Amino acid sequence: MIPDKWRKKFSSQPVFLISGQFHKALTFKRKLKNALHFNNPILIIRFDGSQDNAEQLTELARKFCKKYELPLILNTPNKYTAKCDGIHLKSNELEASIKTNKIIGASCHDESDIEKALKIGADYIFLSPIISKHKTKPLGWGNYFAACDKYPDANIVPLGGVNESNSMTDSYAGISHWWDLQKSQ
Repeated sequence: MIPDKWRKKFSSQPVFLISGQFHKALTFKRKLKNALHFNNPILIIRFDGSQDNAEQLTELARKFCKKYELPLILNTPNKYTAKCDGIHLKSNELEASIKTNKIIGASCHDESDIEKALKIGADYIFLSPIISKHKTKPLGWGNYFAACDKYPDANIVPLGGVNESNSMTDSYAGISHWWDLQKSQ
């Protein structure tokens, strides 16, 4: 459920910025500042269980988002317990019953995933990959727009090879187009 304080942001064609790879907390902190180069950003922090400093990283992201008035959505092992505005679910997590008053996002790769995301009440759905990248078979813009037509009440956002120069929509999601603005490890 999108809280009132974020409704305008979500209804104004946001750009969803998903964090990429990094090795140090200092690098993570520096790269977060890249989000300020975009209009209407929504920050999604993603890292796996191998991050031994998950709590520290989450707190860095929380303070950054609070300072710049950005919603913080987590796709991390601690997403259910950490202080944040929303949680993002991987496609293999869409079977679970979710009871939360936070923003719910979902990663989807086909119509079955979209159906599951809608069933759990996802506020936005990433459909990917749209454009071929890293030898993945893309869904393509035709399938993206067909899904939008079939589910007109769903907030379906293109992801996967999409950036500000090739997106066919004002709202899109991505990693490398913003995360790699500053090359630092």
